Amino acid sequence: QTSLLHFLRYFKSSIKMSSTRTFESAVIAAPVAKVWSKIRPMDFAWWKLVSKTSVTTGASSAEVGSMHKLDYTDGSSWTVRLCEMSDIDHFLTYEVVTSTEALPVTSAVHTIRLRRVTATSQTFVEWTTDFSNDATTAVVEDSRFKKLEAFKDLSAVCTA
Repeated sequence: QTSLLHFLRYFKSSIKMSSTRTFESAVIAAPVAKVWSKIRPMDFAWWKLVSKTSVTTGASSAEVGSMHKLDYTDGSSWTVRLCEMSDIDHFLTYEVVTSTEALPVTSAVHTIRLRRVTATSQTFVEWTTDFSNDATTAVVEDSRFKKLEAFKDLSAVCTA
């Protein structure tokens, strides 16, 4: 019985049983249609951290299942797959499939969702990322910082 208790304590302490979700949001002083026109193409042209994008598989950038290569200004690249998109609800979800540099997590699924602020014709933007349970605090904080910077870039493009 002692060895069983020892095993159960070890097992419980050595395995993480949850994933990590990050959530950031902002209000953009532009109507949802204008903001969606920047997000929907999945080219991230509005984000200063992304230097170039291309569709590597799929008939169009908006085709669910299409693969997109994102080249970042730091020289790294990600290949992401568009998992879902809604022109009615103004959201898209994509997952990171590969990276030129080893990612510090096993998986990352991102959702960018827009909502109308009806009283002011502004747009509420939310960006959620679900990381695998191996995400560290540093990964979560980096994701948070990059989202906040991305919102500033998106706002600048939409209000220009």
